[in-house]
Amino acid sequence: GDTTNGCISTGAHFNPNNMTHGAPEDEIRHAGDLGNIVANADGVAEATIVDNQIPLTGPNAVIGRAFVVHELEDDLGKGGHELSLSTGNAGG
Repeated sequence: GDTTNGCISTGAHFNPNNMTHGAPEDEIRHAGDLGNIVANADGVAEATIVDNQIPLTGPNAVIGRAFVVHELEDDLGKGGHELSLSTGNAGG
């Protein structure tokens, strides 16, 4: 994915089905809604994500796309903030 200008270049959440933001286990969610990860005291996080909405091949393939880790905790579309249903209010 294009990261020439940081998160501005990567664009919005991967959402090929035009859904609102949600949690990975929600039926209605962006395909790119992959939940929260937690970093340790050194700022290091490790994650393994298996999700059938982010395939490696086909029309919705994620090959060539950027994965963005946001600064704040994602409210998974349930926080009631004006940004909850679009970004999970997770910051830039």
